[in-house]
Amino acid sequence: MTDLVVPAADASDVPPGATTSAPSDAGLALVHDPAHGLTVTVRRHLDKAPVPEWRALAQQGGHPPFTGPDWLRAVHAHVGRGEPLLVSVRRDGRLLAFGAFALLGGPRPLLTFLGAGGSDYAAVLTDPDADVPAVRLVAAVLDGAVREAPGAFLDLEQVPAQGEQAEHVAAWARLRGYALRTLPQATVHSVALPATVEEYDASLGRHTRHEERRQWRRLAESGELAVADDLLEPVTVLRPHDPEAAADRLEELVTELAEVDDAHPHAERRRRPWRGASGRTLTEVLWTSPPGTVQLSGLRVDGELVAYAFCLAGPVALHGYVQSYRSRYATTGPGTLLLLRLCRRAVLTGYRELDLLRGDEAYKRRLHPVAHQTVRLVLTPSGRDALPALADRFALLRRTYRDEVRRSERLDRSWTVLAGALERARDEVVRRRPALPALPAPRLPRGRRRR
Repeated sequence: MTDLVVPAADASDVPPGATTSAPSDAGLALVHDPAHGLTVTVRRHLDKAPVPEWRALAQQGGHPPFTGPDWLRAVHAHVGRGEPLLVSVRRDGRLLAFGAFALLGGPRPLLTFLGAGGSDYAAVLTDPDADVPAVRLVAAVLDGAVREAPGAFLDLEQVPAQGEQAEHVAAWARLRGYALRTLPQATVHSVALPATVEEYDASLGRHTRHEERRQWRRLAESGELAVADDLLEPVTVLRPHDPEAAADRLEELVTELAEVDDAHPHAERRRRPWRGASGRTLTEVLWTSPPGTVQLSGLRVDGELVAYAFCLAGPVALHGYVQSYRSRYATTGPGTLLLLRLCRRAVLTGYRELDLLRGDEAYKRRLHPVAHQTVRLVLTPSGRDALPALADRFALLRRTYRDEVRRSERLDRSWTVLAGALERARDEVVRRRPALPALPAPRLPRGRRRR
């Protein structure tokens, strides 16, 4: 572990003889000056990471759970690459900024955000209540990271294009002599939610509400219908006094979720989030996340899980990660019914946004969402010779092909099939060697059981 000291002073505190940059970057010019200020600690492992502080900092800054320790540690453990590199910026013991990176070797070291490829958002976290400008804190984090990996170039994925994060990174790049490329990466859809359920229902229109009631009736006629606002409740109840039984129940639940995905109408070209390394990742997230972070709801008919929705509750928005349903219930619209119920629960909880995350699926477009963009920021040290520059381009191409592949539907299907086959092969090798508030169940007419 390496301790670096950088200042928290403003431009007015420049000591005699110190130099500053242009006024727009003056807040960064002192980051290397040890006159007084911030303590930067760099850890090259996830052991003893400041998990409670890390979690609280993400919450205070309004960042989604994809930037917090519960998600990123699970992603790195099961699908991540490289060596973790955690940068903490403190003053008087208080955590003001935090960056979670992964360091990959090669012709030149490469720094990415921890969990790159498996997270819908990424960011350097800063305390919004600190009296140090956020641009200065981001610079301190990046300085700490590149000191641990001299000469590294940075490939920072899934940075919101509309936020200040990209601007802060660009300011650091200008001052430190890094060439910056900003590449469009993903389209993210979100749905604005009103203040009350009554307003939400009115926004749906009469026809949609009529269809919703009709589909509830048809689904009830299929058998005994049960609505579960918290599929994790049995695990939560068991865990304090019988952790082993709780773990077994969680395994059974994950198996049910995977079976629903296998029975989806388009299962052959959908990814299987509950299988392989992805399934192990999500299972760990379910097990380790604090109560209320994960929302897992579902519909059962005669005890069989026929549809589910997996969401992560952030400080600003509810994030819909994945949902699925069994094809033989498609005519009753169980996915739509669950999504409408999910929106009403989000409104009751006080959310004003349902974030549907990456992807351009048809069901998202039917909700009339607002589209946002994420970008990847590629930072290369300037003044390098031709061979490292060529190696940089090759490494970036190798990391960028996934984004290009997913822009083509045909290539995307091929990639999904190949990825699934690789996951199953790896699983075979391995084998051989809390909750948002619930709504009352919908009032449904008594339907006949289907014999």
